Amino acid sequence: MFDLFEKFDGTPKSDSKSSSQESSLGEGEYSPNSNSYSSNSSYAPKNRTFVLSVGGSVFFSDKLRAPKIAKFCEAINELKREGFEFVIVVGGGRIARAYQAGAKALGANNFDLDEVAIQITRANALLFTHIIDNAWKEVLIDPKQADNVLLLGKTPVYGGTTPGQTTDSVAAIIAEMMNAEFINLSNVDGIYSADPNKEPNAKMYKELTHVKMVSLLKAQASKPGAHTFVDAHAAAIINRSKIKSFFVSGEDLNNFKNCVRGNEFRGTIVRTESNPNPLNNEEVEE
Repeated sequence: MFDLFEKFDGTPKSDSKSSSQESSLGEGEYSPNSNSYSSNSSYAPKNRTFVLSVGGSVFFSDKLRAPKIAKFCEAINELKREGFEFVIVVGGGRIARAYQAGAKALGANNFDLDEVAIQITRANALLFTHIIDNAWKEVLIDPKQADNVLLLGKTPVYGGTTPGQTTDSVAAIIAEMMNAEFINLSNVDGIYSADPNKEPNAKMYKELTHVKMVSLLKAQASKPGAHTFVDAHAAAIINRSKIKSFFVSGEDLNNFKNCVRGNEFRGTIVRTESNPNPLNNEEVEE
């Protein structure tokens, strides 16, 4: 059969190495060499609800990474015990693309290929409902259900919802509906001036305005074989409602928790408010 699964013994393993993002910076300080934010009241969450777009590249790359899913869900449980609430939207990753390729070989059209990918994202999302405390046990398909599920004390979990729409867009729509903040978790640790996997001299942005984010996305999307940090539809939703957004790696859970808590973190923040520290708007050398 297919070698699609990493072995998992049912016990989430804690990270033995401490995060490189745990630093001695004081509140409001900025480290020009760390590519990260320190705690600052202007970065603290305005509310305690986040919509997470969980990229399939993190958990469903070459195989289904059950141990990594378990550790991520434990991080969510820890943050929930601190009072934070989440809506989680799970992507498809390489597994979904493999199914799409098979369906295309069998004659499926583009609409059908989207339907195949949606079903895979929902299967992926179902895994998260088994470990997240008080998760709604069915993968939701209507963005308008999120509010009611949260009111019941449950965590809503989504996959894809509509053909022609990515899971990034689903997460952005829910964040817009709920006036929540958006966190994109992928295998890249922020927004770069170019694809860092292809251009080693690419520089990471510590902060972008919504307008700059959209213009950067358009420039990157115009390049052949481009891999953008978020899809254009999701970016348009984030921009039109000026949704405060964070782009961080899903590989470093301590860094992710710092981001949620409003502490120093490595990544990119997108917001429209003026920044009191102009250094944070600059590209940062790797």
